[in-house]
Amino acid sequence: MHLSQKVALNTIIQIVTKIVTVCFGLATMILLTSSLGREGYGNYMYILTLVTIFGAFSDWGTATIGVREASRVKEKQDEILVNVFFIRLVLAFFGACLMIGLAFLLPLGISNYLLIRQGILLGSLILILFAIKASFGLIFQTKMQMQKLAVADILASALVFLISWIFIKMHLGLMALIGAILIANIVAVFTVGFLAVKTIRFHLKIDRQFIKNFLFESLPMGAVLLMFTVDNKIDTVMLGYLKGADAVGIYAVAYRVYDVLILGAAYLMSSLLPVISQYATKDDWRNKFKIIYQKSFDVLLIMGLIIFLFGFFGSPLIIRILTLNRFGEFFDTISILRILSFAIFLSYFNHLTGYTLVSLKKQNSYFFIAFSALVFNVVLNLIVIPYFSYWGAAMITVATEFLVLIATSIFIYKTIGVVPSLFGFPKTLMQLIKQKGKIF
Repeated sequence: MHLSQKVALNTIIQIVTKIVTVCFGLATMILLTSSLGREGYGNYMYILTLVTIFGAFSDWGTATIGVREASRVKEKQDEILVNVFFIRLVLAFFGACLMIGLAFLLPLGISNYLLIRQGILLGSLILILFAIKASFGLIFQTKMQMQKLAVADILASALVFLISWIFIKMHLGLMALIGAILIANIVAVFTVGFLAVKTIRFHLKIDRQFIKNFLFESLPMGAVLLMFTVDNKIDTVMLGYLKGADAVGIYAVAYRVYDVLILGAAYLMSSLLPVISQYATKDDWRNKFKIIYQKSFDVLLIMGLIIFLFGFFGSPLIIRILTLNRFGEFFDTISILRILSFAIFLSYFNHLTGYTLVSLKKQNSYFFIAFSALVFNVVLNLIVIPYFSYWGAAMITVATEFLVLIATSIFIYKTIGVVPSLFGFPKTLMQLIKQKGKIF
């Protein structure tokens, strides 16, 4: 199969998988918003937001760096992937322990803080399961066999919906609904693990020198990931502390849509990372690298415009579907989603610049950009949220995405002299149609 077709196939598989999982996720959201209301759903999402933030400690950049290194050294690919899996497992337990410890130190502005702390303890187990499933997933990403991870993702999302529906019918509370996620991901981990051992030789031969070098390489990338994860989720935590669960509930519905709509860019660049990492190591790489960068920019521009228009103009219908009989409670979510649609558009290009910096081994510089963005986000949210609540948080998200795009674009220009053209997308679009996806 042609390289472009492999990239396109893996991207399509991820998109189709996400469409299926999003359908289950939206159905679950409808169940939860209808059953829990604005405050209850806010508590639910508050816990899952903390799982995401502390999950960044368990990842620590090892997924992206692992795919890059395994793609470069084909003859030791299986050995590298197994060592990366072992490292990530250790980090996952560290992240879970950290989350458990801080569960009793976090400044919870949520009214029922005892229940939230119990949810956080249960969430630490979910964090470990997420990390294990993602670790198996990077094996399939490197091998460009994302259909195997798709099976586990679809199974997990379907089970979350089914078990949540059963628990709601039984009139069980928040803890049971968090438990539904735990049960579903236990099944998914066993499924994806079975598929992974069929894909590579899972013989653990610890390479201490590789682990040392790998952790050194991952350190700046992990810091970058942590910065961006906290930057992406800290507004939800700050809303909970400053404005309470009601504000979190309204903002979380819009941000859940935001998280889904940016996945097209994430999947495209995830599929492209092994390709651009290979070209970045060749002697005559620069010209080919610039071509790939421009074509990636063109595709992301087309995708970003479509998604922006969908999110901005379709927000009333989207929110009405997601909240049904609770639509009146969540009415402000429409305006929040419209504001976040601008951030979604900018985020598409930030995926391109971010993955490009990783492929060029510029994680250290990327860290300073991410750190600056986090400081900018936190400081402005502290100023804006008390006065403008979730509207202010949404506007700061747009401003932060714009800041990151400007900074990363300038750095890439100074590094490899690339300035993508805004008018190249018609040619790329025609090439996509004529050559059936063979554009790279």
